[in-house]
Amino acid sequence: MIDAALEGARSRGAEVKKAFLVDYEITQFKGSGGADEALRCCPEELGRLCEEADAIALGAPVYWGDVNGLTKDFMDTVRISNANGKPALGIAIAGGTGLGLLSGVQTIYHFFLHRQMRGIDPTPVSRFNFQEAMGQLRASGAKLADLAKGWTPFRGQTREERWPEILAHYASLKYLGCDPLDEFVMLAEQMIRAAEGDRAKGAKAELDRALHLMAKGNRAEATRYAVSAYLALYAPP
Repeated sequence: MIDAALEGARSRGAEVKKAFLVDYEITQFKGSGGADEALRCCPEELGRLCEEADAIALGAPVYWGDVNGLTKDFMDTVRISNANGKPALGIAIAGGTGLGLLSGVQTIYHFFLHRQMRGIDPTPVSRFNFQEAMGQLRASGAKLADLAKGWTPFRGQTREERWPEILAHYASLKYLGCDPLDEFVMLAEQMIRAAEGDRAKGAKAELDRALHLMAKGNRAEATRYAVSAYLALYAPP
């Protein structure tokens, strides 16, 4: 996924560097020493790399509904003093069931928001939309490179003054207001697009009932049909 984004960035003339978090000694922040302790948990070299970058693409696998612990430790401890307005792209990929692809990408964008980066194109990925996501990420990488050529900080002299503009920006991004029901719907839609035959038709009928109930505001009742649509293709009898 990251390679696809970097390919897109290169197509716009950007110089790119790929780093693997596992190659750095990132330790867990336990909170006893406050911010000073947190800064000691992430290697200075990695923080410097993030500061020197004009944009950042961050990808992570999803374990049990959220990003893996190593990525969370990085987000908790990295120092990026010039983060305000820095363009950032986040990718979360959930294997197996696919569940957690939305909650995982939301965690990455919560990090971008609180660091006051300018997040773009949240990209939730499962094995069911992998090839589609690859194409989207090439376009997102190109967009990220273009933004990096002259990125604009959010307005305001202090963090507090910048919050209204930052929140307005993040309110415009896809997926950040979704919940687990939306995840089941998204995964069912992905599998239906790739499936054929009676099982696909049956799953589509269940999904349509879920979407109808959601449109009427009955999300609790919609869950049974969304799950049924998902299971009809993920785990058929």
